[in-house]
Amino acid sequence: MGHKTCQCFAAAFVFCCAVFSFTGCGKAGKEYDKAVELMESGKYNDSLGHFQNAIKENNEKAEYYIAYGMALNKIGSYKEAVKEFGMAYQDTDNQISRQNNKRLYFGQAVSYYGMNDNEKALEACGKALEYGKEPSVDIKIKNFQANINMLIGNTDTAMEIYNGIIKEDDSSTDTYKARGRLYEMLGNDTQAVKDYLDAIEKDSKCYDAYFALYNVYTRLGDNAKAEEILNKLAGMEAKTAEEVMQLGRMYYYKGDYKNAVANLGKAAKDGCNEALYYLGTVYMAEGDYSQAAGQFNEYINKGAPEKAPEAYNQMAGCYIELGDFESASGCIDKGLSLGISSADMQLLKNRVILYERMGKYKKAKKSANLYLKKFPGDKDMEKELGFIKTRIKTLQLAKDNKKKQ
Repeated sequence: MGHKTCQCFAAAFVFCCAVFSFTGCGKAGKEYDKAVELMESGKYNDSLGHFQNAIKENNEKAEYYIAYGMALNKIGSYKEAVKEFGMAYQDTDNQISRQNNKRLYFGQAVSYYGMNDNEKALEACGKALEYGKEPSVDIKIKNFQANINMLIGNTDTAMEIYNGIIKEDDSSTDTYKARGRLYEMLGNDTQAVKDYLDAIEKDSKCYDAYFALYNVYTRLGDNAKAEEILNKLAGMEAKTAEEVMQLGRMYYYKGDYKNAVANLGKAAKDGCNEALYYLGTVYMAEGDYSQAAGQFNEYINKGAPEKAPEAYNQMAGCYIELGDFESASGCIDKGLSLGISSADMQLLKNRVILYERMGKYKKAKKSANLYLKKFPGDKDMEKELGFIKTRIKTLQLAKDNKKKQ
């Protein structure tokens, strides 16, 4: 069996904490509706002008500022987003103002995290949770709190938050998956497996949990259980394009690239743009980096926002392998410019790798330090930084010796 693993402990944050309703009344309402429509289709930059027009026509709608702030977060304009969220604050005590204040503080938490200010991000999360109980939004806020704590090394706090969420509401598959990742990080594979199984019990089509289980079993060398997981996926009925895509992912993990490409291609043809991303992953595994980069680029050009940062990261990896460092650097910059995502860690890691491949060790050192400022709990990067420093010293000694000769 051709084992494939894909470990990434940074959970996919859900930042759009509200489903925005359409207003449709007057010029301001129409501009707002158009902005929301563009935002929900992933065209965040295109939405900004319409949000601005809506606010210009009616500057008393807190919802306008909140949605505008979230769009700004999505494109990485965090300082501007904080300002817009602040404009939405309402010093009144009623249900609508409490809901709006909860969302604006959550939005600011995302902004501060994007600006590498974890302390303010966690403080804003705390403020958001003070504005009454709203279970569906509160779970997202708490998951965000836990993710930040996990990434900065406060694993005990993160675990406490995850435990609290599940104690209050054990139906959140996202929380089980996130806690499972944390257990993996802590080396507690037994509990990680239990959480992934619980996620599957809550949702029999929680595909990410199946693949996470596969990765754990593979890492532990339990090939029989890993194969069993893939066989369960293979036996599931695939009616929709999305389900056919998951079948393609299963074949990829099996190492059956022919069937992986066939199923992913069919899913893409039937309108599942995410399948293009996984097609790129298959071609990468086959070492066809040019074809892989093309698939990732096509995915991005389709306007599919969900994995766009990850696609840019994968493209960067392809270009690094192809020796096209300029294109790799451009992909990393574009991926990071899209706002916070679960790909941030890998994008920033790829930047370090890129500079190392280019022999620019001083820039690699600077990038590694910036990475550790954002993710101080990453032991692997600490080791990498140590190697980079040693490499810089070695090169300097060689340079000094050459001058003496």
